[in-house]
Amino acid sequence: MVQQVWPGLALALAAALNPGSAQASDDAADVQQAIKDNYAAYSGFDEQKYRATTTDDFVLLEHGELIDREGDVANMPKPDSGFRRKDHFSFNSVKVEDDFAYAVYTLRSEFYDDVRGARSREWIESAILRRVDDRWKMALLHSTRVSHPAGARDMKQFAIRYAAAWCSQDPASVAAFFAENGSLKINDGAPSVGRAAITEAAQSFMTSFPDMAVEMNELEYAGQQYRFRWTLTGTNTGPDGSGRNVRISGYEEWTLGPDGLIAISLGHFDSADYDRQIGKAPATP
Repeated sequence: MVQQVWPGLALALAAALNPGSAQASDDAADVQQAIKDNYAAYSGFDEQKYRATTTDDFVLLEHGELIDREGDVANMPKPDSGFRRKDHFSFNSVKVEDDFAYAVYTLRSEFYDDVRGARSREWIESAILRRVDDRWKMALLHSTRVSHPAGARDMKQFAIRYAAAWCSQDPASVAAFFAENGSLKINDGAPSVGRAAITEAAQSFMTSFPDMAVEMNELEYAGQQYRFRWTLTGTNTGPDGSGRNVRISGYEEWTLGPDGLIAISLGHFDSADYDRQIGKAPATP
């Protein structure tokens, strides 16, 4: 859910940056605690407490979107996902002017969930808070993701788990690595869009190769994309199968969504070599 930027943003920012602002140490400490309480409520799946730590017109600026409070609540992790999070704050600046406060800080977070395993992330954030009934509440949050090598280490674990999902004979476990409306395109085929379609695409391979194993060869990072290189081995003993052994290598180019899952995957392998190995006659010119 998206709404207009909080109307008082410009006024609050100007007040917060005013060199003449009075900065009481107790107010600054209260502001920092209010930010920590907001994150604790979000990570603890506590929608009521989360709403209590934000203003009615709260806006989050993240990933090029404006998200209001209810939109952020809708994105809150679900308790049955195995989600856990630990946050570490390093405050660079906290300024207070009357009933407005402005904070700049670095946030380092450690995550775990049942699909993606353990990972860590880092953001630089600025927050504007408003004092309502003697309580500091988040009015606006601007979050910018910091890219660093730790993210690549997290993605390697993601890729290892993704390869294991292809070996599991559980096609839904493959689809779980994709965003809800993510897509998987294999060579020149039509893309499979959405988890149901991706599950069906994975099932077709698992049916053709009941003993299928997928090994991750390498994970490369370039710009905003990852290249997942793999080798598939298996015996084509599924319905109408040839009974032949297959070993084929290829790669997927991943574009990740803001949720850290695969938004777009473009898969590539030598289809002529694949057809030869399973004994499929070459297409007639």
